[in-house]
Amino acid sequence: MADKKEKGFGEKASGWFLEKLGFRLIITAIMALITWYAQKNSVTIAQFNAAYASIPLSALVLGMIFDYGLDTGKLYNKMLGRGKNPIQKLTFAIGAVTIFFLMFTWIIAGTITLNLATIQPENLIAAGVVALVVLMPNTGTSEWLLWLWIAETIVTGGAYLTILPAIVGGGII
Repeated sequence: MADKKEKGFGEKASGWFLEKLGFRLIITAIMALITWYAQKNSVTIAQFNAAYASIPLSALVLGMIFDYGLDTGKLYNKMLGRGKNPIQKLTFAIGAVTIFFLMFTWIIAGTITLNLATIQPENLIAAGVVALVVLMPNTGTSEWLLWLWIAETIVTGGAYLTILPAIVGGGII
């Protein structure tokens, strides 16, 4: 029989920190950043309702599929393989969710720009909430994004109901 090298306490503690506590601390920091930004820019609940309700249903469904892929590990496993270390998986998740956040910001704002200062704060908050739910563990098998969208659509009386994103410049955003 081949000798299996057992992980030491430091390796186990490092893996636990990155997979459990570190990830939750990063999510908490992102939540704090979103709420700080909302407070700094005086984003009201009514503004958030309108911004979230304006997310096209098809884009929201795409977000739910992406969330499912991240949470079940299918995207991690395809991109990184099963045996990769937690730092690589965490880096991949944060990078993917950052791109996802930018995509949702563009969909909500109706424009493609990297100058986030030109986008209304409530749109950034709504996109941040969607990206945060996607990043959070164990949300991929629930429909929280959809239920919130339905609630926001009811509250706004369907005024912002959109099924497909607008076509700008010849491409779907």
